[in-house]
Amino acid sequence: MTQRPTGCSEADCDTVAFTVAALAANPADEDLVKLSHRVAPLVTEWDALHADRRRLERAVIAASAQVRVADATLDLAIETFAADLLEATGGDHDSGLYKRFFTEHHEDIIAMGLDSEVPVVTLLVAALDATDDLPPKLKAHAAPLRAGLQLGNSALVSRADALGELGRHVARELAWGEAAESSLVSVHRALERLADTRDLSPSWADAFFE
Repeated sequence: MTQRPTGCSEADCDTVAFTVAALAANPADEDLVKLSHRVAPLVTEWDALHADRRRLERAVIAASAQVRVADATLDLAIETFAADLLEATGGDHDSGLYKRFFTEHHEDIIAMGLDSEVPVVTLLVAALDATDDLPPKLKAHAAPLRAGLQLGNSALVSRADALGELGRHVARELAWGEAAESSLVSVHRALERLADTRDLSPSWADAFFE
């Protein structure tokens, strides 16, 4: 399964939303309402970030699906070519003809991930293109193998791009988290000063935080 970058969570936003709601709980208290308005934009910003994350996560899912299908397509092309190749060699994996295209057993190549398989098949196709003394049945495999390579390369690029976009988004989430933390600290200090002005216990400020 594709490993995805992780950043802030919904719980981080909920902590901010709690403070926003607590500060706005008494509309008659203008001082508290002003503080609520100071923090409220963070919740709106998070909602937008969260929507972007879901879009980018879906893009990663789609790209991962492309990789899976491309891998299966390339595996089938290798397996089909190997079957005809072994037919031509009488099933001999150690023959010079087989070794010309597979320095290791073709099933070991099929077992690789797409990232590792693509460079191996690239060399295989190059060998097919450079060999003129092959039966037409074997030369005909160059086209499906090349098509599988194109599909595989495209899928790998799409996955890398999707993961890169998600990674950059995580950096934006982390920046949001730092801004949220500093804002909450600032609001707490403002509440402590307000408590002092109103001759309230300093612990009164804690009631506005989850």
